[in-house]
Amino acid sequence: MDKKCLFGVIVCLFAFVISGCGEQGKIDAVKKTVIPNCEGKTMEALAADLLQNPLWGYEEGAGGKQFVMVNGTIAGDSLPAWIKSQKVLDATFRFALDPKTGKFDPSTLDGLPSLTSPEGIFQMYKSLVCS
Repeated sequence: MDKKCLFGVIVCLFAFVISGCGEQGKIDAVKKTVIPNCEGKTMEALAADLLQNPLWGYEEGAGGKQFVMVNGTIAGDSLPAWIKSQKVLDATFRFALDPKTGKFDPSTLDGLPSLTSPEGIFQMYKSLVCS
């Protein structure tokens, strides 16, 4: 009986370790990414400041592209004035992972905000908070 119990514990631990390397591990890695030149803020902290009740997820797109996503409602004081007029805005931001390393590069948030994707709002908010 003891050997069966020990074997069960080992199998559970192995499954737990493997799952940490999978989707949840990638989500956690993006959440913990420190944004350069932003007073030590992480992606998770920035998303929590911008979104109400942020929900994180993982998605594989066409061609095996991998994304970590965060979804939530943008509302209230965290918005620039031109967006405040919208009152409430549901948004999903997708952060691409490097196809070779499977990691997120925070420098993708640098530069001029994109006006053609929802990520532009996240970029703009990052620029406002981190400047």
